[in-house]
Amino acid sequence: MPANAFNGQTDYGIGIGLRVPTLPAHPREKAGRRLVRDHLGKFMVDGGRPLEVLDRIMEQYRVVQHGVSMYFGSADKPDRAHLKKLKALVKRTETPWLSDHLCWGSVDGTFTHDLLPMPYTFASARRTAEKIRQIRDYLEVPLCVENVSSYAEVSRSEMTEWEFLTEVVRTRRLRNSPRRE
Repeated sequence: MPANAFNGQTDYGIGIGLRVPTLPAHPREKAGRRLVRDHLGKFMVDGGRPLEVLDRIMEQYRVVQHGVSMYFGSADKPDRAHLKKLKALVKRTETPWLSDHLCWGSVDGTFTHDLLPMPYTFASARRTAEKIRQIRDYLEVPLCVENVSSYAEVSRSEMTEWEFLTEVVRTRRLRNSPRRE
């Protein structure tokens, strides 16, 4: 990511994905890259090889964590146990921001590990904006919310995807604005 107002004018360089088949090569082959982006789940452990590899990677690269399990669009409240592990990992990696997809994938504590499409309704936009705020405040890092590539639409949507994304941002801005008396 090039330097800009949103990242404190810091040039993070070009990001590469961290994949299991390439783990041994990364620490030796820097090739001008300064940013590694990878999925959170494999590093949300208490120890072992994944964290050893992560520590070696962090000696040469800035690590930005990407997730597929925060489920911003889920009706469930944020999972505190998951967020606690995630916060520890965010602190360990000193990630400048965290990214995840705008979707749902859990019901009553059961996680599908799928990026399921959301109904684009005003009610889900409000719930999503609130959940994003709660997660961001708990983790204490900026969040990058990615849209979902989906091949199906929820028939009860009240708006298009781009209108929904606009509504989530608008709702979040209203919630973050100072109250006027």
